Amino acid sequence: MTTAQEVLSGAIRTGVSPELRKLGFTGSGQVFELVNPDVWLLLGIQKATGGSASQLRFTLNVAAVPKGKWQEMIDAGAKYPARPSPNKVYGKWAWWARIGELMPGGQDFWWTVTDETVPDELARKVVSACANYALPALQEQLQVN
Repeated sequence: MTTAQEVLSGAIRTGVSPELRKLGFTGSGQVFELVNPDVWLLLGIQKATGGSASQLRFTLNVAAVPKGKWQEMIDAGAKYPARPSPNKVYGKWAWWARIGELMPGGQDFWWTVTDETVPDELARKVVSACANYALPALQEQLQVN
């Protein structure tokens, strides 16, 4: 029997990752990046706590973090990793949003995956949200930063 996690992993591996690469992202798994010399432009998959083998929920987070400010914070003693996570909020100097905030209605949005979810359909929905909302929002942040 296939688990919800296996469905999500399959959707990411065979549908989401290849399509995000076509949109200009690098990465795989749960973190993707639009490479830019001055700003970390990140997209992350965040799973909700409390999932089970038969059901889980996830959302997408997007972040734009100025690399100079990131290094400045590390130099000042912040215990940050070498690269920021799109699934964490660092401060007002780093832009961050959940995909639902970028979608019509502007409300938090989570996909529900069950052991019966069709991976290709799930991947199409996630890629559509990325192409229509996450990518334009990240590109807009280049104008701000």
